[in-house]
Amino acid sequence: MIRSRQLTALACVLVAAAACTTRESVAPSTPTTTIPASTTTTTSPTTTVPETTVVTTTIPETTTTPPPTTTPPPSGTPTATSTKFYAGGDPDGWLYVGRWTGEGWEQADDSDGQPRDSSTDAAEVVIHELGIEPIDGNVGASIELCGGARTGPVISPNARAPEAPGFGYRSIAFAADWNTEPRPIAVVDADIAAYAAAGESSFEGTGVDASSGEVNQIVVTDLDGDRDSESLVAYGGDDFATLLLIDTDSGSATQIDRDFPRTPEAPTAPEETAPPGETTTTAPPPPPPPVETFRVLAVADLNGDGLAEIITHVWNDRDENAEVVVNTYDGAEVSPVLTASC
Repeated sequence: MIRSRQLTALACVLVAAAACTTRESVAPSTPTTTIPASTTTTTSPTTTVPETTVVTTTIPETTTTPPPTTTPPPSGTPTATSTKFYAGGDPDGWLYVGRWTGEGWEQADDSDGQPRDSSTDAAEVVIHELGIEPIDGNVGASIELCGGARTGPVISPNARAPEAPGFGYRSIAFAADWNTEPRPIAVVDADIAAYAAAGESSFEGTGVDASSGEVNQIVVTDLDGDRDSESLVAYGGDDFATLLLIDTDSGSATQIDRDFPRTPEAPTAPEETAPPGETTTTAPPPPPPPVETFRVLAVADLNGDGLAEIITHVWNDRDENAEVVVNTYDGAEVSPVLTASC
């Protein structure tokens, strides 16, 4: 498989004496203001995906220097070749996430909710995982997974288990003959007060006190090839979480996803009263749904257009379900295009 790699690493910037990971990093500077939120709903024009709320806010302009790049701007023209995507975790089988058809994005399940064919003719794939360079992988036989409800190929080397406290998936793999990581990606370990403020402010109007939250992940890269870097910031606490995209030059923040406790609706009262001498009982309200947590699983160009997709890992606080979401970013909007889970 012919594939080039971007070998230029991001320059490591010390922020509050914080250290970068072994992949060199650029830490954005610290804007400082609480921001009002406005709501915009975006959906993919080519696939059916769950409704996603994208809230855009603004924080003061920063002076962060985007990561240096010598690569040409993205073509914006995707490949006409179909390729399938697989998410790997601790089990041997890799979950089929969906595919790029050569013309658009196609979900792993059809319109009736039935799994599509997860097999692939590719013998080799590129494996992406945060914190390491892309590596070549070999595709083996398909096996049952998700309790036998689905099948997926065995890909070597196998993905590691997700880092605590998550469970589910850690890597994404797909066949490609283009540069799947066209610009440097940095995982930053830094204490940036403005990012915490942006995370807290994203819960305004929800009744959630998010002041106890923490910034749990910062990933910095130039997603759209405009030489202006973006920070992907995961913020949350025990029962609330959000994932933000923050432009490190303008300071604008876009909410990719968010979750917090929601009170379920009370059961409907019975239409008839009980006979004399008997009492009418009402079923207790159902427990609130579990709260989801978000992390960036990988950043990669999945369809060869030179624009990087954001692959997110989503799991709930009861360890009942984990999913993978592929999001596109065109420099203005984040749109979920593929979603898959067991």
